[in-house]
Amino acid sequence: MDPLLQYSSLIALSPIIAFALISMVPSSRPRLTEWIAVIGVAVSAALSLLILAIEFFGNGSGISPVAYQQQIPFLRFSAGAAVTLGIYVDWLTVVMTAVVSSVSLLIVIYSVGYMHAEGARRKRYFGVISMFVGVMLGLIMANNLFELYIFWELVGLGSYLLIGFWYEKPSAAKAAKKAFVVTRFGDMFLLFGIVLLLSVADHTVMYQALFQPSSVTALKSSGFLTLATLAMFGGAMGKSAQFPLQDWLVDAMEGPTPVSAMIHGATMVNAGVYLVARMYPLYSQAPISALFVSFIGAFTAMFAATMALGTFDIKRVLAFSTISQLGYMFMALGAGAYVLSRQPIGAASYSLGYSAGIFHLMNQAIFKALLFLAAGSVMHSLGGTQDMREMGGLRSKLRITSVTMLFGSLSLAGIIPFSGFFSKDAALEAALGGTAYSPVFLLIWLFGIVGALLTAVYIFRLWFMTFAGKPRYPPEVHVHESPPVMVLPLIVLAVLTLVAGVAVLGVAGFAMAVHYPAVLSPHVSPYAQFNGALGLLGDPATYLSLFLAFAGVGISYSVWGRGRSGSKAVSGAITSRVYSVLVERYYFPQMYDKLGIWIGYGVARGLDFFDSKVVDGIVNGVGRFFIFSSENIRRSETGYVQQYAGAIVLGIVVIAVLLILLPMMGV
Repeated sequence: MDPLLQYSSLIALSPIIAFALISMVPSSRPRLTEWIAVIGVAVSAALSLLILAIEFFGNGSGISPVAYQQQIPFLRFSAGAAVTLGIYVDWLTVVMTAVVSSVSLLIVIYSVGYMHAEGARRKRYFGVISMFVGVMLGLIMANNLFELYIFWELVGLGSYLLIGFWYEKPSAAKAAKKAFVVTRFGDMFLLFGIVLLLSVADHTVMYQALFQPSSVTALKSSGFLTLATLAMFGGAMGKSAQFPLQDWLVDAMEGPTPVSAMIHGATMVNAGVYLVARMYPLYSQAPISALFVSFIGAFTAMFAATMALGTFDIKRVLAFSTISQLGYMFMALGAGAYVLSRQPIGAASYSLGYSAGIFHLMNQAIFKALLFLAAGSVMHSLGGTQDMREMGGLRSKLRITSVTMLFGSLSLAGIIPFSGFFSKDAALEAALGGTAYSPVFLLIWLFGIVGALLTAVYIFRLWFMTFAGKPRYPPEVHVHESPPVMVLPLIVLAVLTLVAGVAVLGVAGFAMAVHYPAVLSPHVSPYAQFNGALGLLGDPATYLSLFLAFAGVGISYSVWGRGRSGSKAVSGAITSRVYSVLVERYYFPQMYDKLGIWIGYGVARGLDFFDSKVVDGIVNGVGRFFIFSSENIRRSETGYVQQYAGAIVLGIVVIAVLLILLPMMGV
C-alpha cells in the first residue's frame, strides 16, 4: 500500500482547518485570510495530485482491489449498531479529489485578484470558500451514505452563503434562497433513498458492506432497489440541476464570478454525478433507474442548450452550458449501468458509460472553470458588465483572455484535439451502444446529437459577440487585461483543456481508474477496452458529432460573426415567438413562483383551517362543555331540603334496581 494513503484524510481536512483559522483572523487583515485559503487548498491539491500520479501512473496497484479505509465510531446506539465516520479511497475517490482540489486551487488564486476591491469582506469570502472546498472533498471521501448526506447538506449551506455573498442585493438574496430551497427539495428524495437502503439487507449504508453482492442481491429481492435508486437520483437532480429542477443554477449567477466557477466547475453540481457513480453497483442492477437517469440526462442536455441561445448574459449562457454538460454525464452513466444490468451475472464486462461520464466530469471541470474565469476577466475589464450586447471587439484589448476563452469554447464545442471532444464523443458512443439493448437509447442518442450541435452554436455565439466585431461598450470605459494573479489560472486551465484529453487517453493508469471494477475480469485490460484516442477516431459516429460541432461554429459565425447582432435571425413571426419562449426559459421561473404560491398558500390555508377549526375548536369546545355543565349544576343548588331528599331517594331506587337486574343478566 502507498504510505501516502495514510495521510489522505488531510485532503478534506486542510481546507476545513483553513476555514477555522480564517474565522479567528481579524477582519482588518483580509490579506492574511487570502494566504491561509490558498495554502489550505494547495495542501489538498498537492496531496491529491501526488496520490493520483503514484496510483494511476503505476496502474493503480496501491488501492487495488480493495479500497483504502480509515474510520472512527461517531454514534453508538447499542452493542451492534453504530454510525462511523471515515474515508473511503478508491479509484473514483482519487480522480475526483484531484479534479476538485486542483481546479479549486486555481479558482482561489484567481479570487485574490478578482475580490481585491471587497476590502474587509474578503475574510468572509475566503473563509466560506475554504469551507466549501473542504466539505465537497469530505463528501467525495465519505465511506458511508450517512456521512455523505452530512457533507451533502453542508455543500448546500456553502452554496447559499456564496451565492448570497452580496446579500444587500435583493436579486442575490433571492437567488441564494431559491438555490437552497430547490436543492433541499431534491435532498428530501436522497434521504428517503438512504432510509430505504437501511430497511433491508444488512441495514447498513457503509459502502464496503452495501456494495457486496449479497447486499445488492438482497436489495433486488426486496423490491426496493429501483425505488431507492430513483429516490437517490432525485437528490442528484436537485444538486446537479437536471430537468425539472434546473432553474436555480441559472439564478445562482448573482454571486461573484469565482463562486460561479467553483460551483459549476469544481464542487457542488458535480456532487450529483458523483453520487450516481458511487452508487453504480446498485444502478447496474436497476435497469429502470438506469434508463431513467440516461433519459433525463440526455433530455436536459438538449433542453438547456436551447435556452442558452436565448440569453445575452455571459454568465447565464455558461450556466445553461453547465446544466447541459451535466446531462451528458448522466446520459453516459445511465447508459453504462443499463448495459451492465443486461449482462449475465458474473460475466466480464466493461462500462464505457461509466468511464465516459467520469472522464467528461473531469474535462468539464477544467474547461468550465476556464470559461467562467475568462468571463470574469471580461467583466473585470468592463467594470462589471455582463450583457454581451455591450461588449464586442475585445480581442485586441484582451488578448490572453480571448485566446484562453477560445480554447475553452473549442473544448466545450467538442472540437478535436481539445479535451471535450474525447469525453463528449465517448458519452455519445455509450448512448449509441445502448441501442442494442433498448430502442429508447436511439432517442437518447438523438437528444445528445442535437445538444452537441446547439452547444457549438451557443458557445461561439458568446465568443463572437464578446470578442469579434466592433466595440459596443461605452467609449469612456478603459478596457485592460486582468492582473497576473487572474491571468495565470486562465493560462494553466487553457493548457490543460488542450492536452488533457490526449494525455489521459494515453495513460493506461487512468483507464484503470475510470473503469467499473466490479464486473471486470482480472484477465481483461480496461485500457484495451477504452481503446484510447484511436478507438474514438475509428468510430464513424465520432465524425458525425465532429461535423455537427464544426457546423455549429459555422452557424454562429454566419449569424453573430464580425460583430453582427443576430437580430435578423429572429425577425420572423414564428422564430420570434420561439425566441421569446427561450428568453423566458420556457416560463419555468414563473411556474416555480406560481407553484410556490399555490402550494404555500394552499398549505397555509389548510393549516389555518386546522388550527382554527380543529385545534381551537377542541380547546374551545372543552371550555364550553365545562361552562355549560357548571351552569346547570349551579342551577340545581336551590337550597330546598325536599329536592335534595327526592334526589337521594331516586338514587337509592336506581341502585336497587341495578343490584336486582345485573345478577339476572349474568353480570
